[in-house]
Amino acid sequence: MPRRSCPRPLLSIVPLLTLLALSLPAPARANEVWAESIIDQASALRDASAKVPSGAKVLSSSCSEVALPGLSYRYRCSVRFEPRSSSSSGAAGAAPASAP
Repeated sequence: MPRRSCPRPLLSIVPLLTLLALSLPAPARANEVWAESIIDQASALRDASAKVPSGAKVLSSSCSEVALPGLSYRYRCSVRFEPRSSSSSGAAGAAPASAP
């Protein structure tokens, strides 16, 4: 059976599509913050937790060790959270009216 080759115009599009795909930004993970520490894992987790917006509900956290030269480690922790919904900040979160 004869081998089919791809038409020339289609081949000229492949590099363009590859370039376009590589130029797109990586998908961001919404509602996640991270921090690193060379001291210990607890420091990295504390620093990441401090970046969570006030009122947000923490969903999960994870930490990993990254090996560095010289038998040392860097600790990287991420914290996933659910932001406070805007509906919960209704009348209770409204600013008081200024007095005359």
